[in-house]
Formats: sequence, structure tokens, C-alpha cells
Amino acid sequence: MGSVVRVRGLDTAASRLGAVLGLGVLPCLVAVAFLVLASRHGFGFDFRVFWQASRDVLAGRSPYVSPAAVAAAPPEAAHAFFVYPPPVAFLLIPFTFLPYPAAAAIWIALILASIPLLLLALGVRDWRCHALTLLAASSLAVVTSGSVSAFLALGAALLWRYRDRRLAAALLVGAIVVAKLYLWPLLVWLIAIRGGRTAALGLATAAGLAVAGWAVTGFAGLTAYPHRVSSVASLEQGESYSPVALALSLGGSARAGGVLAVAGGVALLVGVFRSAGGADGEQRSFVLAIAATFAFSPISWLHYFVLLAVPIALASPAFALLWVLPLGFWVLPMKSGGDPWRIALAEALAAAIVVLAARRRRATSA
Repeated sequence: MGSVVRVRGLDTAASRLGAVLGLGVLPCLVAVAFLVLASRHGFGFDFRVFWQASRDVLAGRSPYVSPAAVAAAPPEAAHAFFVYPPPVAFLLIPFTFLPYPAAAAIWIALILASIPLLLLALGVRDWRCHALTLLAASSLAVVTSGSVSAFLALGAALLWRYRDRRLAAALLVGAIVVAKLYLWPLLVWLIAIRGGRTAALGLATAAGLAVAGWAVTGFAGLTAYPHRVSSVASLEQGESYSPVALALSLGGSARAGGVLAVAGGVALLVGVFRSAGGADGEQRSFVLAIAATFAFSPISWLHYFVLLAVPIALASPAFALLWVLPLGFWVLPMKSGGDPWRIALAEALAAAIVVLAARRRRATSA
């Protein structure tokens, strides 16, 4: 009996040690490595664009270049243009008071913190899940680019967690959508599970944030904004991992790819409504809504796939083979380069994760 107790005690101690390594030491080591990289030239290129846009806003200048300048730029320069709504630039104003290397290091530290936070928000405590997510190629891509994708994933996780609180859910979905318009299917999900009031309040929140941001800039560049975004998308979409990029890589047109993407997105939104009332309907419909965001987006970079951590965590709060699937993205670079096999692999991995997450029944609710 005493030996059994000792063995159980050793197992418990080993489990606790693993948790400490997974939730403590490993993230710290990853954070140190990435913070060292933050000082390298070109590291955090998305954050540099945000940082400069915030400096422009603070100085009373428009953070946007003219659509003509965008159209004349080579494809490799498209990432240097700020195309987000003004609230994103206002969010980063505190960073403009710091030298760029210090600001970038803090930003990357916040990204690294947001990834375990989104898992914890969904009830994931298994250190192996945290380790695999931190070391996933999509997480590394968020850090190297300095994009907002990890914060959007955290926002989606919090939206799920507080879906029963109308004001919190509305504020969260409004902030998410105004930061990245392609996440608008999450508003549809709220309609499917809660009716229109929460979604309407969320839409009003997004519109209010956008109008307030434009008002502060004197509505500079507002009328040209849709054309500017379309021009940047036209420059970059062939290099991404979207359905439109796949169509272009196979010799099709962007229009044909867009039609197929919309058809797929609409089918997923139909699935959102059909799933909402069934067993585990909220979870399944949320996973399908996240899949719809990828279908409707004309551009999907490698760091976008960090959002897939949300359906994985919903489906399996403990370690399972599903957590290993994102490691497949390691064979892919940040941009597809228009290579059809890379785009097809990325979409196949994303589809497999969505299908498995939608079918798997969660053992515990977050």
C-alpha cells in the first residue's frame, strides 16, 4: 500500500513539474528567444507599420497613402501600407513614446502572453497543449510579423467565454470586427445562438469605434478607404493561403476564386444556423463561424492560422492528437509564393482541424 502511495505521489510530482515547465519555463525560454530576435532588422514588420501609423495619427497626419500609390507599388511593398481602420492606430499610440526596439520587444512579449491566455480562457490547463501552441508555426509567424492575429484569437476565446453576457459579448465582437473585418461571421454566430440583439449591439459597437476613429482623423481618406483596401488585396492575395490564392495558382481568375470562396463561406454560415440548435450546438456553430472567416477572407497569411487554436481548445481542453495537427504548418513559409501545393496543404490542414473540432464533443465546458 505504501509503495502505491509513493508511486502516486511521484506521478503527481512529475505532473506538477511538467505543468511548471510547460506554463512557466518553456514560455519564458520562447519569450527570451523571440525578444532577442526583436532587435533584428525587418523583424516585426507588421508592428513597424502599426507603430508608424500611430506616430502619424499623433502628429495629425493621415496614416494612409493614396490608392494611386498603392496601385503603383510592387507586390513586395504592399505589406508596408497601413490598411486597418483608425482605431488600430490609436491602440498603439502609447508605443510611439518608446524607441522602436523597446516598443517592438514589449509588443512581442504581449503577443507571447496572449497565446497562453487564450488557452486558459477556454479551460486548457494541460502544459503539452500550451507548449505545442506556443511552438506552432502560426504562433511563430505572429511573433515574427508583429501582427494582431494572436490578440484577435484571444478576443474570439473571450467572446466564447462571455457569450452569455450581452454587453461583454457585444463589446468583444465589435472590437474584433473593427480590427479585422473578415471576422464578421462571428456576428452571424451570435445571431444564431442568441438572436439579433447581441449581434446588433456588437455591430453598433464596431460602427461606433470606426466612426470615432475616423472622426479624430477628420475623416481623412475615408472615401478612398475601400478602394485602398481592394488595391492592397489585389497586390497580395496571390501570395497568401486563401481560396482566392488557390484559384489564382491554378490559373483561374480572382473573380472565380472569390465566387467559390463566397459559396463556401455561405455554406458554412448555413451550417452555423443548422448546428446552433443541436447537441453541443453553440460549440459546433462557433467552430464553423471561425471556418467561415477564413473562407471569406481574400488574404490569409500564415499567422492567421493561430486562430485555429480556439476550435482546437474548444474541442479538446486536454492533450489529444488534434493538438499536433498545427505542426504541419511548419513546412510552410509566411507567404505561399503562389505555389499551389503550399496553398492546398494549408487549406487541407485548416479544414481537417475544423472538421475534427466540429465533430469532437468537449468533455468539459469553458
